[in-house]
Amino acid sequence: MVSFFCKSSQCDHMRNQYEPGMSSGVCKGYSLRRGTGAVILGGTCIVPPIARNLETNGIKVCVLDSGICEARFSRYVSRFLKCPPVEDEEAYVSYLVKIAERKHLKGWVLFPSNDQYLRIVVRHGQLLSRYYVMTSPPWEIVSFLYDKRLTYSLAKETGIPFPETHRPENLNELLALEIDFPVILKPAVTYRLLSRTQNKAYCADNVQELQNLYRSMCRIIGPADILVQEFIPEGAGALYSFAGYFKDGCPVAGLSAKRLRQYPVKIGKLSTFVEVINNRELEELATRLLRPIGYTGLAEVEFMWNKKHARFELLEVNARFWAWHELAIAAGLDLPCIVFADALEKEIPFGSLHDDIKLTHLLTDIYVAIQEMCLGKLTARQYMASMFSKPVVAGFSLKDPLPFIAEAFFLVQRMLRKMASGRDDRILGKG
Repeated sequence: MVSFFCKSSQCDHMRNQYEPGMSSGVCKGYSLRRGTGAVILGGTCIVPPIARNLETNGIKVCVLDSGICEARFSRYVSRFLKCPPVEDEEAYVSYLVKIAERKHLKGWVLFPSNDQYLRIVVRHGQLLSRYYVMTSPPWEIVSFLYDKRLTYSLAKETGIPFPETHRPENLNELLALEIDFPVILKPAVTYRLLSRTQNKAYCADNVQELQNLYRSMCRIIGPADILVQEFIPEGAGALYSFAGYFKDGCPVAGLSAKRLRQYPVKIGKLSTFVEVINNRELEELATRLLRPIGYTGLAEVEFMWNKKHARFELLEVNARFWAWHELAIAAGLDLPCIVFADALEKEIPFGSLHDDIKLTHLLTDIYVAIQEMCLGKLTARQYMASMFSKPVVAGFSLKDPLPFIAEAFFLVQRMLRKMASGRDDRILGKG
């Protein structure tokens, strides 16, 4: 059986309070006081599984998004409200305050679904906590995970290895670096690049590409936000995570996972095939990182196995729901319910836990598998073997099929737009 719960001596009080194997169904009818529900900020493809988990357990769900999105089609979303774009921070916060009274959402539990929503919620936490129940800690804690410069500083202080990383302040400092190619150029704050380019990072194979990418990224996010990092060549199969719900830096409920395939293939922004594994070291590393800041909330701590150094190295931390969170639900960890219950200071619900669970973002994974086969990294036999293991299909439910259909439509739409525009993933490097 995969170990899902903290076993370290520093977390004995939590181990004694929360025992694995507790009966499922504890959070049935979990509308803990009349009218209490969950407000989810954002309605992308990761949100319908959250809504299904909450609504199935008696928790009403309201989703806010500025446009047409997958969650809008879910039968488990009791209310959908169109809101201002998250980029207009002042208008967005004002809207949250206004609807708390007008839409009778005061006292509901607030769930940010991506980094932009997370930043707004925690930066305006003092105001929003008058109207909603918060699920994220204050900014002075979240900032350690939100900004990779602070994340790596924390890792250094706690003795957690991470890839060799540089922070050049200008082009001259960049060119003076003694580095081996290829290298990764990534933003300190992911969404600042992702929202403009649809990429989390770029890879430079030589000095010329490094200069071009650096200049282009400077025009988008500025030099202070650019990190130059060692490239670990092992690929998606060397990506690992420990993810779950933490209290005071200790995992109350969590699991270790291995990400076997990702999109894009070289530098992923979405894990397309993930499996539960049994790895105590990942839990210990995640706990060592989060305990000093007393972190309480959801977290996915990402690592990569560096074969050269024979160790796990920290990549980043997501302090909110991550793209493959549905794997945890399938394994028996009702994370949305756990977050909801703990936010209201009620008994945390657990279900029966299962190992040997896998998850695939099916449509994107098919595309990735074809790419990997063309590159000689995957055989058709290996791909079929992974699919015969009967993975959970992310986002799909026979009782709630429309969000999955909408996701497929949006995916094809994005691909057609990309083909029509002729945009290349390495467009920044050509300037």
